[in-house]
Amino acid sequence: MEFLVKSVDYAPDDLYSQTPFRMTLLRQLPGPDRPDDWLAMLRKPISWKTSGGIRKIRKIRYIIICARWQGMRIEAGVKDFAIGIAYVLDPTQAADLAVNFRKVKYVAIGIADEGLGRGS
Repeated sequence: MEFLVKSVDYAPDDLYSQTPFRMTLLRQLPGPDRPDDWLAMLRKPISWKTSGGIRKIRKIRYIIICARWQGMRIEAGVKDFAIGIAYVLDPTQAADLAVNFRKVKYVAIGIADEGLGRGS
């Protein structure tokens, strides 16, 4: 499935200017807290200026998404769907069979549509 993230909230400052963005859902992954997370590959990498001692720009190629509200499902045809977004920081997460919280960082709430809408 293809998704378009149309807007974000509670996000790193640099993510707002990179929205909208597109992704392809690769596969569903169970997480430590829920069974319905999804691994997604971004059509175009996102730049992220990390904070801390030394500011560094990282290129994010994969993200983990989940339905923001319990009882909702990521599925074909959803529109204006609230999702949680986590950056994949360790590329080995893409091959893992489950979400590893040490390899990802939750960063934002997004509003997404399934399908190829307008955007990057």
